Amino acid sequence: MATSWRTLISSSAAAATTSSSFSCPVDLSYVKTVPWDASLCQGTKRERCCGALLSLYGMGMAQHLKNTSEFQLPTRNASASCLSDFQEQLAALSIGSSVVPTCFPDPDQFVSSPSQCGGIVTLQDWIQKAGPTTPMDTACRGDFSDSARCGLCFRAGQAVNLNLTTLYPSTASKCFSFVCLYAAAFISDSGPMDPLTASCTLRLPLANAETTRKPSKGSKDRLLKVLLASFGGVLGVLLASALAVFYRKWERERKQTAYASGFSEATLFPNSGAKWFRLSELEQATNWFSQKNFLGQGGFGVVYKGTLEDGTLIAVKEMQAMDLQGDEEFSNEVEILCKIRHRNLLSLRGCCVATDDYGCKRRYLQAKHGKMEEILDETIKEQGPKAIMERFVLVGILCAHVMVAFRPTIADALKMLEGDIDIPQLPDRPLPLSHDSLRPLWDSLSISETSGWSSSTSAKLQSVCFEAAMTQD
Repeated sequence: MATSWRTLISSSAAAATTSSSFSCPVDLSYVKTVPWDASLCQGTKRERCCGALLSLYGMGMAQHLKNTSEFQLPTRNASASCLSDFQEQLAALSIGSSVVPTCFPDPDQFVSSPSQCGGIVTLQDWIQKAGPTTPMDTACRGDFSDSARCGLCFRAGQAVNLNLTTLYPSTASKCFSFVCLYAAAFISDSGPMDPLTASCTLRLPLANAETTRKPSKGSKDRLLKVLLASFGGVLGVLLASALAVFYRKWERERKQTAYASGFSEATLFPNSGAKWFRLSELEQATNWFSQKNFLGQGGFGVVYKGTLEDGTLIAVKEMQAMDLQGDEEFSNEVEILCKIRHRNLLSLRGCCVATDDYGCKRRYLQAKHGKMEEILDETIKEQGPKAIMERFVLVGILCAHVMVAFRPTIADALKMLEGDIDIPQLPDRPLPLSHDSLRPLWDSLSISETSGWSSSTSAKLQSVCFEAAMTQD
């Protein structure tokens, strides 16, 4: 039975031998500074602890190979001394004193022997047995920050180990350990004391391996490509969306211009003072054709109240129910409004022809408030006093009022023309039921579930409508 390395060290100390064979040729101070996973040796998992300690101890052996060109320690006493020093370094990490003797009971495990891996003892032996170059010379270059490179190095080491065990089957022990030591000592650019080198070539488990290992260059390149591709895709979508919106806006304005150009400005009669408006001007004037600005609706359009930027109060009529032949009808109405003068027909301020989102034409007429002088035709202004002309116009408007109840009888009309009786105030057209001035009425009205509108409710509604019509403006 082999003598324990602890007993051997005690016997040597008792003899007070000063021979160098009893001192450890390996500096093991790195044990306390290398970020290895010491928690593996603080539990009950002996196999994982012994594997981690073998890799940790291998760092010192790889450095010894690099310094002396010897793969193992020269004597048993030197090996026992190194194991003792190794235990002392681990004790500083609060690892029990029985761990090293348990994992490495025989110091000869790390002593050179011709019976190990074809008799390889020194670097020169390695060159003779494995060859001056191996697959590891290219696969194990770098700092091993790339996990893919570490995998290549490991597979290259397996190939070299297979070659050695095939050539020397009777002495194949330790071949893989020598392969790992050689890669860490002579091929790695960072040297055996580098944690990443030890993690890859010696399989040393590192604490916080995810943060200790740097992102690989290949991973960085792939991540950069993914980010650039994603950014390019998002930028492309945004650019395409912006171009689509811009094109739709441009196409809309182009169609509006094209439709508007179909109507010669001469049609608006230069002397009328009318002009072409843009749809955006009308939308702003009417608060985007708000329901609050709704005035009424006829057979061919809806009328909205609006205010231009200069403060001019206008009425905007949106022509409806016009097909592709509606241009002629629109032109005819423009011509009529430019010629006639009537109190209930405001003078024409301008026109607008636009296209909606469905490709349909939308036509608008804008009228402004006028004066009594503008109602009279130029040919009759000088045929009598202004007051008499205005009286005739007012009587005519009253006789043609839209509400029959406000129209005078023929006898009363004659008396008004003669000046025998005064002309009553001309009531405006009745307000639409959706007008804001009638909203309080709707809030106060109640509908009977059984009888519908009551007679009192109907009378109240009629009274309020007439009162609103009489007092507006």
